[in-house]
Amino acid sequence: MRCVPSLAWILLAVAACGPFVPTGQKGQLEGQIQVSPGSRGDAWVFLYPPGAGFPLTQAIPDRVTAVPDLRLKEGDGHYLFADLGPDTYRLWAFLDTHRNFQPDIDVLGGPGAGDRIAEGTELNLQPGEHAVVDLPVDRHVLHEPPAFVLDGVAPGTTVDLPDRPEGLIAFDLHASDLGVLDPARTAFVVGLGDDANADGVPDLYPQIYLRLLRRPGQVVPVDPQGRPAEVIVPLAFNPGPFLALLAGDPSRDVVVDTLEAVVLPQAQAITFEPGKGRVVTPLDAIPVGDYELWVVSESGQFWRMPNDLGTDAATDLGGPFASQRIAFRFVHGTKVP
Repeated sequence: MRCVPSLAWILLAVAACGPFVPTGQKGQLEGQIQVSPGSRGDAWVFLYPPGAGFPLTQAIPDRVTAVPDLRLKEGDGHYLFADLGPDTYRLWAFLDTHRNFQPDIDVLGGPGAGDRIAEGTELNLQPGEHAVVDLPVDRHVLHEPPAFVLDGVAPGTTVDLPDRPEGLIAFDLHASDLGVLDPARTAFVVGLGDDANADGVPDLYPQIYLRLLRRPGQVVPVDPQGRPAEVIVPLAFNPGPFLALLAGDPSRDVVVDTLEAVVLPQAQAITFEPGKGRVVTPLDAIPVGDYELWVVSESGQFWRMPNDLGTDAATDLGGPFASQRIAFRFVHGTKVP
């Protein structure tokens, strides 16, 4: 299992500190968080590298700040990032209407049902520039993150998978509120989204995949800037029952409680390249090692297993959440061990 610092501490660190910037090059970014009349909650404002952050990718922000409910109630939505170095950034925010944002629990560290989100905007801050950017936070979030449990897999299990499977390997995923989400709005939302792989066909959501947890010394492909690629093994589910209802219309969706997902025996390297965006490169073999199972909705909301709900840090939420303590590992072989 990984040993990672608490996201809460990371957020505090990036908020309080930042890279050293010479005095003459220090800039700042400020503006107003704009919410619909009568909206209540705490607004969280994030500064990411370009092309990163919700709903594009899951990433640790460079900076984070907040506008509390009390100030928003009085009409004061002012935010400020000071002492910024010249660089390109992506600005994004969401309104936590239920005030249940938990940055120290990975899968609860994003927007949920009833929250409001911004579209996000990218900017190129020049040396010493004082930029003013107002950010509307008005898109409604309809559903909770796609939380799930696995059928037939005992809690605490490490599931070993062959890197050269001879047959199909399937998992039954069941949507679950786990006692911490709104059960009426916890489900898998099946729909069509952007054509991210540029094959001329809208992508089907949710997207399900196993993501490699790269260990020190483990070699993976890199992008043109030398950054390690994200390595995934996709899982597919049968779209047949949903295609007639979707009718090729991205504005439609189907809400279901269960999905059977089949492991596709093809690893992919995912990079983000200037002028190309998301680039998918097939790999010759599935890298052996530890993986985590991800479900990502078209909205950008995600769930992964194992997650921080299955650790002692979550005991204040009512228990160990044993169903979330399932890990995955690809090993050399052709059959399920």
